[in-house]
Amino acid sequence: MIYKTVLEEIVEQFLSLTQAQFTKKRSGENDAYVNRRNIRGGWKKVFHRAFDNFDDSNILILDNCTPQQLQTIYTCIKLTNYRGSSHFVYSYLYFQFPLDIEWSTVYQFMEYVNSKLMICYASAGYEMAFNDLCPKSSGYGVRALNQLKYVNSGYTEWDDLCLSTRFGVPCPNFIQILCSELTQKMASEIPDELHGKLVNTNLFLDILDRKSEKMPEPALEQIKSRYQKLYWLLKPLLVSPERSMFMKKEDWEKRLRRFEEIQS
Repeated sequence: MIYKTVLEEIVEQFLSLTQAQFTKKRSGENDAYVNRRNIRGGWKKVFHRAFDNFDDSNILILDNCTPQQLQTIYTCIKLTNYRGSSHFVYSYLYFQFPLDIEWSTVYQFMEYVNSKLMICYASAGYEMAFNDLCPKSSGYGVRALNQLKYVNSGYTEWDDLCLSTRFGVPCPNFIQILCSELTQKMASEIPDELHGKLVNTNLFLDILDRKSEKMPEPALEQIKSRYQKLYWLLKPLLVSPERSMFMKKEDWEKRLRRFEEIQS
């Protein structure tokens, strides 16, 4: 299980990088705060209420969403102690940074988390933000993903991603961390234009430019080329998440194949 003090430090680091504060909370089914509510007394009070008496599993969502605007920061914490006979489920952490955060900051945050926790898989890229206080927000957002090739969402790539013995990677992204069990499945060497770094036994893999410490985002054509190379590198690891209820079958199948263009 993740130690609560370590996880608390990770959330503190996230807030320090974003210079923001959580204002809303939503907790798991067995918690008193099932509905989304305002945070009173600070997020740490909510955090400890959710996990101090943690036994089997629990979920805590923190953000700063209002009925009038999308959240600019968001975290979903799913902790579990479940172990089954044929598979086990890992704990799950999900963070959304503001859009103006530098890629280098995101990369450094992932390095920080990697130094604190045993990571099987981590990924970072553009994410679709939803207004959970607006009932139609999810449907509109997921349908918009049809036109946003390099954007992911909790309702498509990440939602209900169970990490079993057959676990793989749901999609290529700007940055990913792969444990040794995953990297062993890759059939080829890391191609040119991609950057890989081995930290202990975990592989950091990204498509960012490295001409400065800020790791600037590549031009759109370069992104397209690098995503295709990354897709074929990770192809032996790819798994298909279940289709979102908001997306038509043909749109979902097209989305799963969105990086399959033949490499030049």
